[in-house]
Amino acid sequence: MYQLETRKYWEDPHLPIQFEFRNPQTPFPLNVHDFHELVLVYSGRATHLTANGNSDIQAGDFLNVKLGQAHGYKNLNNLILMNILIQPSFFENDSFGLCSVPAFKTLFDQEAENDTGKSPIIHFRLNYEIFRSARDLVEKARSEFSEHSEGYRAMVVSCIQELVILLMRYYKRKNEHQSDAAMDVITLINYVKYHYRSPLSMTALTEISGMSESNILRTFKRHLNCSPFQYISELRLSGAADELIQTDKPITQIGLDFGYNDSNYFARLFKKSRGYSPREYRKKYLKENLL
Repeated sequence: MYQLETRKYWEDPHLPIQFEFRNPQTPFPLNVHDFHELVLVYSGRATHLTANGNSDIQAGDFLNVKLGQAHGYKNLNNLILMNILIQPSFFENDSFGLCSVPAFKTLFDQEAENDTGKSPIIHFRLNYEIFRSARDLVEKARSEFSEHSEGYRAMVVSCIQELVILLMRYYKRKNEHQSDAAMDVITLINYVKYHYRSPLSMTALTEISGMSESNILRTFKRHLNCSPFQYISELRLSGAADELIQTDKPITQIGLDFGYNDSNYFARLFKKSRGYSPREYRKKYLKENLL
């Protein structure tokens, strides 16, 4: 088993944090290290190896590997990871009393070395909003670290402290609501609202939400009385209708902007939904808006 040591990774001896961006992550055998490793899975999937058994990981997952815990990766499929390496002193210097918070103790407290090696590695999936916030904090910290501007160490520590609190609160909320269905629904629908212009597959929706395909179909039917792709189509057509009367963009370009590569298909779908072709719709409602 590989032993990874702090001295091989740390660029700045005055900062207890280091970043290792793996794009892509390569297969790695079981290893242990003398630092904490917080892992955000940016994309892809793989099998995560641990001393307590293997598990599947995918985009949106968070792992917290404490010092002394063995882990590795195999069966990788376009896996991209952000590893935040943190020295124990970062958590031991508890200036704000976080150690008294149960969720913090579960996630970040360092146990006795013998106990840590036996305990399971913390692994859970973040919803889309939390994952986006976590990624933004990490990227801001990594940018500060690489640019070395005045006060960069304080900024890096501040961002990672905020990340720790974000994860702690999310973990607490998930544990308080063992059935996370309501949060899953909000996460999924918000994701679609933010990304409806982009190509969206059922695979992407299952990865983002952590829900099965059948559960996603039932969820949309129950809450919106339509399938996810009917909902996406309505969002796109609605956005296209707005642009037809609010801009002078060519109709073909508007179709492209909303994910319709075939202008004839866009025109047929629009007429079926709105009762007018895109050209007729623009002529009718643009004239009304100008009156």
